[in-house]
Amino acid sequence: MRCPGCDFENQESSSFCIECGAPFERRCFGCGFSNPPHAKFCGRCGSSLTVPIIPRVSANREGQNDSAGDAASRKRNSHDGERRHLTVLFCDLVGSTAMSAQVDPEEWRETVAGYHRATSEVITRFDGHVAKYLGDGIMAYFGWPQAHDNDAELAARAGLAILDVISKFDRNSVRAKLSVRVGIDSGVVVIGKGAGQEADVFGDTANFAARIQVSAEPDSVVISDSTHRLVSGLFVVEDLGARTIKGIARALQLYRVNRPSGMRGRLAAASVRGLTPFIGREGELRLLIERWERVREGDGQVVTVVGEAGIGKSRLIQRRDK
Repeated sequence: MRCPGCDFENQESSSFCIECGAPFERRCFGCGFSNPPHAKFCGRCGSSLTVPIIPRVSANREGQNDSAGDAASRKRNSHDGERRHLTVLFCDLVGSTAMSAQVDPEEWRETVAGYHRATSEVITRFDGHVAKYLGDGIMAYFGWPQAHDNDAELAARAGLAILDVISKFDRNSVRAKLSVRVGIDSGVVVIGKGAGQEADVFGDTANFAARIQVSAEPDSVVISDSTHRLVSGLFVVEDLGARTIKGIARALQLYRVNRPSGMRGRLAAASVRGLTPFIGREGELRLLIERWERVREGDGQVVTVVGEAGIGKSRLIQRRDK
């Protein structure tokens, strides 16, 4: 095992370089998590760490073949990119420049650190991933590295919880009264490593979330139309209309999230508005009813409903309940 720091050749079983003492690690290509040197699977996302990277030989412009190392490097980089449907939350302090000028730098550092801790704890509690700290701003991903079928809902609930936490944090702050804005957008992105080691998002979603946050009123959570379609009925919202936002060519339809509606789940919320007719699936429905009748007779059954997102799994179960 060759040390990446001093290039000294160590035994394969080594955990530290015997020449310079640098620790060895196995970084997951999927989520970037640093694992012990002898780990076979990632401790964060479960991805295999032992799948070999197969070099690919291709011709360059001079008609010569690339080296195996260059080809392997490109193969590794292409593996890092992952297409995901992601919800991005961007939270920022309001008037932080003016506030920082009114307090001692050490006191301001402690205030911002407390704000970061409080906000990060909320994001983590709703299964979000704190991606970046941008000054006093925070960018979080909902849908990566772990995806849920209600990531947009989790992001909106996290946004409301952040407002609540910061309002309580204000009362505990001696000199600075904090106020935040939260912007949320959802869309298809590619997540992969950019210039640094951390995963970057490539696409408009992160930029839109940041721009939406700037246009929001203090102490408010504002979502885009694409996010609203995913959480419609789950929250009481205020239609803000189409807004022209600096840096975005088209006008964005925005909504302010006021509070949860009390509905539990997307299907229940959609049922209130009225669901489209459920067509087909007679065979699957008949199978579920037959299995249920056997359960009622004392014969235990297990049925797994599997299918792509949006294919009607929840509707099938709901119809069987009726």
